[in-house]
Order: sequence, then C-alpha cells, then structure tokens
Amino acid sequence: MARAGLSSFSLHLPDALGDPWFELDDGHKSVSGSFRQEPTLNLLDFPAEVAAHGIRCVDLCIQHIPNIEPGYLGELRSAFESAEVELYQLLIDIGEVGSPDPEERSAGIALTKRWMEIASELGSSGVRYVPGDSAPTPETISQCGEDFQELYDYCVACGVAPATENYKLFNNEARDLLQVLDISERDYGLVADFGNAKGPGKYDTLSQLMPRATAIHQWVQIDGDGLLDADESKRCLNMARENGFDGPVMLLGGQPYQQYRDTRELWDAVDELRGEVRSVFGDELQG
Repeated sequence: MARAGLSSFSLHLPDALGDPWFELDDGHKSVSGSFRQEPTLNLLDFPAEVAAHGIRCVDLCIQHIPNIEPGYLGELRSAFESAEVELYQLLIDIGEVGSPDPEERSAGIALTKRWMEIASELGSSGVRYVPGDSAPTPETISQCGEDFQELYDYCVACGVAPATENYKLFNNEARDLLQVLDISERDYGLVADFGNAKGPGKYDTLSQLMPRATAIHQWVQIDGDGLLDADESKRCLNMARENGFDGPVMLLGGQPYQQYRDTRELWDAVDELRGEVRSVFGDELQG
C-alpha cells in the first residue's frame, strides 16, 4: 500500500534542522558536523514532530546528521523507534562510484560502505546511493554494474536494503541506470524522482522507471503565480498507480524550488502534496 513520507530535504526542513552539513574525514572517523544556521528543530525531535502530523516514514540525508558518534546514533535510533516512525532510507549523496579513475572509484566504494554501516547503526530499513557525477560510458557502466554487485552484497550483510535513484549525471538517463542494475544481477530498490526527470524526455524516463520503482520522490510544478499544475502532478502519480506502485511517496516540494518554498509554509505544503497523492491513490494511501 502506498504511504506518504517526508525527507529531511523536504521544503523547509533543512532550515528547521539548521541545515547541518556533515562529511566524513579521510579516515571515515569524523564525529561531528557544523550547522549553517541556528536550528529550530533538533534532529532528535524530528521523528516525533513528523509523527504528530500523521507521517510514519522518513528519509534522512547523510549531511543532515550532525554527529555520528555511536552514542548519538543510538539516541537518534531510539527517537525513531519511540515515535514509531520508520527511517526508510539513509540518502548517501556523495562518492564517485562511477568514476573512470580507479582510485576515486575505490574511495567512493569505501565511503558508501561506511555510510551503510552508519545506516545499520541507525536502524534504517535501507540506503540509497548513486554512481555520482561522472558521465557514463559503456566501460564505466559495465564497471559500475560490478561495483553495485559488491555494494549490494555488503549492504545486505549490514542488514540494510540497497536502492538507487535517477539522481546525478551517471544515473540521469533511465537506460543507463537500468543497465547498471541489470549488470549487477541484484534485486535493487529504485527511487523514481519526479523532479530529476526533466525536459522533453521526462515522461519517457518515468515510464521506464515506474515498473521497477520501490519509492517515489514527489515534486510538483508551479506556474509564475505559484499555482500548482494539477494535471502534471496527476500524470506522474497515475503512472505510478497504473504500474501497481505500493511504496513510500516522499513529499519533497515543488519546482521552481525557491518559489515553492517562498509561497508555502512547511505543513501547508505537506498537506498540499499529500492531497495530490491522495487524489490519485485515494483510500489506498497511508499517512
């Protein structure tokens, strides 16, 4: 059954969390990040806050975790469990696994594995990672497929479900993304991002991804007056429903992004986005 969820990247949430920006050091042992602004919502209170608004499923961006000390990760895991909110995926947005440079690729694989371990400590159901911003070639697609096989096996050994997404240059075209997964010969989860599918080929991209999609990142389009394009929104969501989609729909926001942020408060936008999903999925939608 489809269910509505939020990401720590959704609309104003990065601002509320202080837009923390965390990066591991070269030894993968850094224990704290820095806030870009003063937070108004402690990440430890994030699960209870979303639960109070009927959300029981969230994604967490790695850069929004201010600390990876085991004690802090344990507190955060307990916060999710106490609020009965599922940490669905830890979103790993770094690591050039698809790089043609062997050293950069090896470093990307090692970094991704470290975040898989952190996801396991957090009790996350899954992780989402992508090959990165290198341009795909027949050679790097083949190599990446083999590396995704290795990453999948490591992830499963950590007790976490692996997934990828149409995100960043390497995975921008559906055919390249799906080829990597086919070469890996592993049962990957797949996030279909409405916003990352752009241009005249948008619906063709989504038509290729939807039959295998296990999660959605929902973006809507708005016009110059800030009005939502309901036809475009329903077209994307109907593609999901017609393909039997029954996973989380993460309510991300609208595009143009800044205009959408400027014209909506957080929970008003959540209600708007959730209403769009419910208009297509009806009583099948949870949350």
